[in-house]
Amino acid sequence: MEKSIQIYNKKLKNYYDSDGKLMQYPSKRPMRIMVLIRIIEQMDANRKYTEKEINEMIKLHIAFGDIELIRREMYQYKLLGRLRDGSEYWVEEDWRNVYAEYIRED
Repeated sequence: MEKSIQIYNKKLKNYYDSDGKLMQYPSKRPMRIMVLIRIIEQMDANRKYTEKEINEMIKLHIAFGDIELIRREMYQYKLLGRLRDGSEYWVEEDWRNVYAEYIRED
């Protein structure tokens, strides 16, 4: 899988604009996970976020408008946790262990 991850990392460069914003959400699952990891790495694991704050964080990293898709995927891939009513979000504690093979070492 390590070699695949390196290949995906190279391909991912084509998905970002010159400002480092994601232009299009990848269709392949490993590449999606890698994109979501890049976003979650910028969040503070020791604080709670509102939905609005999460949306703003996502907005900083994408050049397209589907913030909800990214937020939903971050939750589904268990990178983000949330209260049932969506009033509070947080970075899941063990995401680094779950996705260790996807974490970039540059």
